[in-house]
Amino acid sequence: MISIFNKPRSYPRIYGPYSEQFNFYEGRVKWENSIKDIPQPAIYLFSVHWLHLEVFNGGFWQYFYNSTSICYPEAMEGFDAIGMPDVTKIIETAVKRVGSPFPYENEIRKNIVGPPNQRMDFNDLDDKFYALADTNKFFRREPKFVPFAERYAENA
Repeated sequence: MISIFNKPRSYPRIYGPYSEQFNFYEGRVKWENSIKDIPQPAIYLFSVHWLHLEVFNGGFWQYFYNSTSICYPEAMEGFDAIGMPDVTKIIETAVKRVGSPFPYENEIRKNIVGPPNQRMDFNDLDDKFYALADTNKFFRREPKFVPFAERYAENA
C-alpha cells in the first residue's frame, strides 16, 4: 500500500537481514565488531538511513548527541557510494565542527554539542542537508536521497 506520507522503500531489504547485528549503542569498537561480517552495501545503506532519520528529526545536533553518530564514517562512505558526494561534504563539515579527532565517546560528544537547551548550532548545515537529501517537511514527500539509495540497492 502506498501512502502519500510514506512511500514504501525497498533499500532496507539490503540491511534488514542484519538489523539485529548492528550495534551503535556501545561505542565505536563494538560498532566495528558488529559490522565485520556484514556486506558493505548493507552497512552503507543502514548508516545512510540512520543519519537521515536523525538529521530529519533533530538536525545534526541530534545526530551527534545520539549514539548513531559513531557510524558517521560509514554514512559518509554510503552517501558517496549512492552517488551523493555533496551530502558527504556537508557531513564532513559537521564532523569537523564537533572536533578532530572525532569524539566517539558518547558522553564527551554530548558535552561538546551541548544539551537540548544549549545546542551547538548546525542550522546552516541542516539547511544544506535538507536541500540536497531531504524534502519539504510539511508535505513529507519522498526524501531526495531515497531514489539514490534505491538505485544503489538494486545493484548491490
